Order: sequence, then structure tokens, then C-alpha cells
Amino acid sequence: MTTTRATILVVHPASDVCLRLRAGLRAHHDVLMARSLSEAKDQARTPVTAALVAFDLPDAPAGQGVAATAALLAGAPTIALAPAADRASADAARRQGAAGCVAVDADRAALLTEIERATTRGPAPADPPRNQRRDKYEFSQLTSQSPSMLRVFDQIRAVAPTDATVLVLGETGTGKELVSRAIHHRSRRQARPLISVNCGAFAESLLESELFGHEKGAFTGASERRQGVFEMADGGTLFLDELGETSLGVQVNLLRVLETMRFRRVGGRDEVQVDVRIVAATHVALERAVRDKRFREDLYYRLNVFPIPLPPLRERREDIPLLMRNFLEETAQDYGLEPPHVSPEALERALAYPWPGNVRQLRTLCERWVITRHGQRLEVGDLPSEMAGPSPARVGDAPKVLDLSRSLADNVGPALSAIERDYLAALLDRHGYRMDRTAAAAGISRRTLFNKIKEYGLPSRKPTPDR
Repeated sequence: MTTTRATILVVHPASDVCLRLRAGLRAHHDVLMARSLSEAKDQARTPVTAALVAFDLPDAPAGQGVAATAALLAGAPTIALAPAADRASADAARRQGAAGCVAVDADRAALLTEIERATTRGPAPADPPRNQRRDKYEFSQLTSQSPSMLRVFDQIRAVAPTDATVLVLGETGTGKELVSRAIHHRSRRQARPLISVNCGAFAESLLESELFGHEKGAFTGASERRQGVFEMADGGTLFLDELGETSLGVQVNLLRVLETMRFRRVGGRDEVQVDVRIVAATHVALERAVRDKRFREDLYYRLNVFPIPLPPLRERREDIPLLMRNFLEETAQDYGLEPPHVSPEALERALAYPWPGNVRQLRTLCERWVITRHGQRLEVGDLPSEMAGPSPARVGDAPKVLDLSRSLADNVGPALSAIERDYLAALLDRHGYRMDRTAAAAGISRRTLFNKIKEYGLPSRKPTPDR
């Protein structure tokens, strides 16, 4: 292990954690401590070799402490301090640009190893000529051989070098955040932060603070100034996910900021100027939302500069075998296990399944199969009941909604909607109309399930039989 003494910044809101980490590291390194983003900014005036940072800091947007601290440091690597050193934490750390991830209660040897690994990595190799690139990073998680997704890749390549606003459209689980990352890492802003926020996860009053930050005393509990995601992403890219779920009031303020790149923190008087590239995403049909007066028309046109529609997995079934193999092999490698072997019958059921949760649902199932069937043959009986139930549809089993007097395009939408409606109705019944269980089985969020129940007019409670 290297004996080179370095300066390590520990950023964690709990004083006891900071003190414990300093005690474990100070025999090998000089250690600075900070309990908030503002304290980290003050400490960063001293040149820092690397930083150990918690995801949650009191004055940083929720869960974005690592990215916010990285934006303060002059290229020094950050290492995420996670509750547990599991795959979910490692993925979250990687999305925020961290060089590594370690459990907050890790022993000294593990901490020193992670610091050495982060600080001894050499600079990234120079890019090969464009015609030799394999898109190993940018498109590695957007694996596809379908024409519709290859067109998406071409759109990403075309728009990424510009600063144009991008609107990514698609159902839940189709990979909208992956597209935002691919765009960022191919842009001139790739060395600056990529900050993501799920706009649908916050109430209106909290979302304003999350986006624009707030001043000390702006509201009850605002004990200090806090940056919003617009400030954190300054010079980089801001990914606004589920923008279609925002209120009209938030949309007014967003439109103003997108047009001027100026805003005031909640409770503040001074304007803040930023330089941010916007990638927005939603599963909501925005044109319909505009017609229904649920989304501002002017904001829609401001966002719809370069739309990228993502096809659902059921419309690119040729990718299912490729994605399954990649997910099984990747997860097995992460867990140190051998991937299961998929039987032709199980693959046939997977190909016939409508995948309402799209690629995210497939990836989750592949992780489950690696855990339960590693090194074994994956049979139909190992599939979820909703997938293994009826035999796959054959040619000639056309749904009743098909109208042979109309074109193919006019038939596809209603047919798929009918399949999705019947699937969700059966799944609700199977799980006793428990929304959490039904959403988990379908691989979608509770919000998406409620929206689809409303869209298809499905009952949200078990129907009471007539007496």
C-alpha cells in the first residue's frame, strides 16, 4: 500500500462519524472534516487530494451530497460514504461522478484501499478517432440492435455536442436517465457535474427549494443557506426527470429560469446567474397534458427543442435476449456468481410478455434470477406467475380490438393498450388490490400504477359482489 501522505476531506453530517474516520486515517493522511456543503467549501480552500462524502448533507439537494461536493473540488476524486457497500450505492455513487464507494462503517484497511485506488488512477486515455469509437461508456447500458433504438443513438450523437435543450419521452423504465448520461458524457460539459432531480418526488413547496435553493430563515427548518440543483449543475448538465408531474406554479418559474438562466433562491433577493444545459424527461404525453390545461403550452415549446422518444421494450422485442444475457452476466459478475442458463421455453415466455416496467423491470428480474438460479437452468416455473401463466400468444390469436378494415398503425396502439389493461386488471386481482405489491410485481412505480388505473378505468379496490 502506498505510503504517500495525502490530504483527505471527510464530509458527513454526523460529528461522531467524522471523528471516527479521522482517527482511523490520520496515521496515514492529513484529515480535514466538514459536516455540511458550506463547511466543505471552506475546507476546500486547502488543496485536497481526495474526499470521503456522504450522499445526504444538510445544505445539499436530497441525496446529491457527493455531486455537490465534487463541484467544489478542483478535480480531486470523491468517494461516496454509503450506509452499505452494495450495488445500489455503487451505482448511485457512479451517477454522481464518484471515483469509488465505501461503507461508512468500513474498517481502516478498506478505507485506505479505496483512497489509494481513487488517488492513483491515471488520467483518462485520450479519445480514439471518432470513427473508431465503440461507445463503450456512453451506450453500454443502452444495448440494442433494434432499428428504433439505433435511431435514438444517432439522435444522441447529433445533439450531444450542442447546448440544445433535449426532451426525452418514454414510459417508466425505458432508460430516460441513461440517455441523459449518454448526452452529458458526449458533450463539451462532460468534465462538469451532471445533476439529476426527480421532479415528481417533491411537493410544490419543496420542489422550489430543491430546484433553486433557499436562504437561511426562508421557512421553518431552513437553518442555513442551501444550494439548489440549478446552482449545483452550473457549467454542466441538469436532468429534470418527470417534469410532466410538476404543478402549473412550478412550471411558470421554470419557464422564466430556462429563458434567462437567472433565478432567486427561496427567501432571497439577489439573482443568481448560472450556465446549465437542460435535459428534461417525462412519461406523460405532454401534448395531451397541454390540451387538458395540466401543462403550460409555452413551457412545452421551450422544452421541445430536440425531442427523443424512447420505444417501450414490447416494441423492440428483438432486444430482449441480448438484454437478458447482458444483465445476467453483469449481475453475476458483480455478485461473484455464475449466471443461469435460460431455457428456450422461458425465453419464449419472456418474448411474449408485455413488460409494463420495460427495461428496468427486466433488469430487476435478471438480478433476482442470478440470486435464486445461479449456475442453473432457468425454466418457465422460475418466472413470475404473471409471466409464466398462460401460454404465449400465437399468430391468429388477435385481440378483439383489432379492426382488419383499418391500417396496422391504427390497430397497434389499441391492441397494446388492451393487453396492458387486461394484464393490470389480472395483476390487481391477484394481489388483492394492494397497490404496493401490484406496482412491484409490474415493475412500475405506485404513481404510474395509479395513472394507468385512472386511464383504463380500472377499480382501485376489490369490487364488492352484488347481494
